[in-house]
Amino acid sequence: MIQFTNVEFTYPDHTFGLTIQNLSIIDGERVAIVGPSGSGKTTLVKLMSGALIQQRGTIISCDTKLTNLNDRALRQFRLKRIGFVFQEFALLDYLNVRDNILLPCRLGAEPMSPEARDRAEALARSVGLHRHLDRYPQKLSFGERQRVAICRAIVTSPSIVLADEPTGNLDGTTADEVISILDDCVQQSGATLIVVTHNLELTNRFDRTIDVSEFAAAYT
Repeated sequence: MIQFTNVEFTYPDHTFGLTIQNLSIIDGERVAIVGPSGSGKTTLVKLMSGALIQQRGTIISCDTKLTNLNDRALRQFRLKRIGFVFQEFALLDYLNVRDNILLPCRLGAEPMSPEARDRAEALARSVGLHRHLDRYPQKLSFGERQRVAICRAIVTSPSIVLADEPTGNLDGTTADEVISILDDCVQQSGATLIVVTHNLELTNRFDRTIDVSEFAAAYT
């Protein structure tokens, strides 16, 4: 569960911020975050993950008060409890598909396990990438790269998956396929899914839509 209570966040230049009196997302919910460009969609998901820290108020994510964690603890929290899917894929070109999927496991405090490798290969198989495990990102289509990113996001069985414009670089048909794969994978894992999107046609796939412009505060 994610809970915002009396939260105020402002960027250092004091030109933009978010004010959120109350916002709750329950376990297992599928939520779309929408709003005009520059309205704070990415800012909101960064606050949810602790990548940004508010000046006032309380944010609880996965039963953890994020302001109680130091930088190292926040990093471990994100590695274990949150999976990320980005518009630009954020794959490492020098790692093959298998190792890109396993990257959160390698970055974590726990040693790599055979179970993690088996899960990575099972995930790749489930999204049609099992024949590409030894290939490198530059040899894949955009849709295939985003499927690798989805597998990477859920390989550690996180509680929350945050996807920031995951279909922004994809054509309409591929975008629809990727959202279906993302939704299926997250539902099977039992995680909460939060997707930032500018494509309002996708919002009917979600349990709820949050318009972040309701929380935006411009100071110029």
